[in-house]
Amino acid sequence: MPALNFAISDDLTKLEIAVLDHLARTVRPGFCPSREELSRAAGLGGRGYRINKLLESLEEKDYVRVAPGRFRAITLLRTLDGRRFSFDTLWAPLIGQIVASRPLPSAGQLDNPFAGEAIELTRGLVRGRDDVYALRVAGDSMIDALVNDGDIIILTSASEVHNGDMVAARVTGDDGQESTTLKYFYRENGHVRLQPANPATLPLPPYHPSRVAIQGKVMLVIRQVG
Repeated sequence: MPALNFAISDDLTKLEIAVLDHLARTVRPGFCPSREELSRAAGLGGRGYRINKLLESLEEKDYVRVAPGRFRAITLLRTLDGRRFSFDTLWAPLIGQIVASRPLPSAGQLDNPFAGEAIELTRGLVRGRDDVYALRVAGDSMIDALVNDGDIIILTSASEVHNGDMVAARVTGDDGQESTTLKYFYRENGHVRLQPANPATLPLPPYHPSRVAIQGKVMLVIRQVG
């Protein structure tokens, strides 16, 4: 899966980033990591004084709220990028654009015009997954799947995909050049078929599995109206 790069707030130190990152990964309703666990996550060992000072600084910056006199009473208020934290929602970073037509070279997608943007989602929409990201669609080869040019797709990393899944796929061509595309995935006769959902789009040739890398599986489509 592509790296999920948020724009980290510039008012945080490296140690504060480590603490916030660990909090965001481990906090659950009714559970908070201990100060000792946060101290180890920041590379401080068991030094309680240092973690207390870090928490005081994060509280002053309005990233956490610490209840005095309680061992695990640390409330996460904001995440590393400064957005509000909620158990019910998450932020999917908008990391770029994907082509829903013939595959286009992926090099041009490294310049992400959406850097720092993110889509807020309820966790139920992505089945509680945290490893989600967003891409804007360019092209019309998936219009019969109700995915249009300009729509946003929400994807998750996919250790396993099945026939009929809509995927973001990186393809290596005969010339060794890599390209990316959004298509339906099928395994057939020892090959991979990437199927468009538009009768006006020419089908892609079958690929040897070694030439196709699945970047993510589509979980949700956000339609753009107007």
